[in-house]
Amino acid sequence: MFEDHDYDHPAEQAWTEPTRPPTGVSFVGSFEGRAFITCDFDGKPCWLADEVAAILGLGGASELARRLAIDWSEDAQEGKHWVRIGELELDELRADLSERGVILAASLAEARSALLLLEPGLALAVERSSTDPSQPSAGRRLLRHVCERVIPAVGAIRRPSGSALEREAASITRERIELERRRWEYDALEGLCDALDGRAEIDAEVIWAYRIVAAEIALSGELWQLKPTIEHGWLSPTQVARRHLGVTPQRVGQIISLLGLRESKVHSKAVLNKTVGRDRAVVTHIYSPAAVGLIERELRSRGYRRVE
Repeated sequence: MFEDHDYDHPAEQAWTEPTRPPTGVSFVGSFEGRAFITCDFDGKPCWLADEVAAILGLGGASELARRLAIDWSEDAQEGKHWVRIGELELDELRADLSERGVILAASLAEARSALLLLEPGLALAVERSSTDPSQPSAGRRLLRHVCERVIPAVGAIRRPSGSALEREAASITRERIELERRRWEYDALEGLCDALDGRAEIDAEVIWAYRIVAAEIALSGELWQLKPTIEHGWLSPTQVARRHLGVTPQRVGQIISLLGLRESKVHSKAVLNKTVGRDRAVVTHIYSPAAVGLIERELRSRGYRRVE
């Protein structure tokens, strides 16, 4: 009476559909002052093409992808030298990186796919991008760093069982990797502070707060007692919004821009805070009691009432 069609059995087909191997993060490291994240693709170590291209001086992941697909196509094989993960796998990778406190580059945060280099692909990229094989280069130093430190570290991390000596070696490896990550983040943040201090365009208190955060990263602790104190009555747009019915922080921000308060050196101050639910520092602006009074007067003129 009824015809049987293939699409009537989607659940049966779902079990036979091919799936991509899992993609994750082995550890977050650095190389000569640059981020160098070691990922895991189906149990194999791999690296983000964007970071490798930056170290090799190739310009970006798109240029490296072009060379793999055209210039080196006879030797570069997908699955052996490189893989491209889709949006679903990339979302999982981004979530893993975010949980580890990594601030994603815009190119990675907005991408719909990502190119990953496996170990043979990394060696191929270094070999083909070296202008003079007899001379030391960043690529050859990178390859030596990977062979001598990264690959053994990955192997140690993946051996949680075994003798007490092996477990101790794995623990030491994890601590060394974490120390290298903190050192790289500290150096990067201190360098930013020095650059901002030299330009004299940012409030000294903001730079001081950044330096304290850098020290917190280096020590893996909190130094809240050393952070700049905020006088009583200074409020953020979120705090002002909470004092009024139906007002959002965005609405308060619009009024602040209309009144020109953000540029005021007297009534506006930039401070460093931790984002809600994340261990990440962001710069927020707070406003003096006089500025808050002007903001609330503008809100009253627009019909918003303060919560008493």
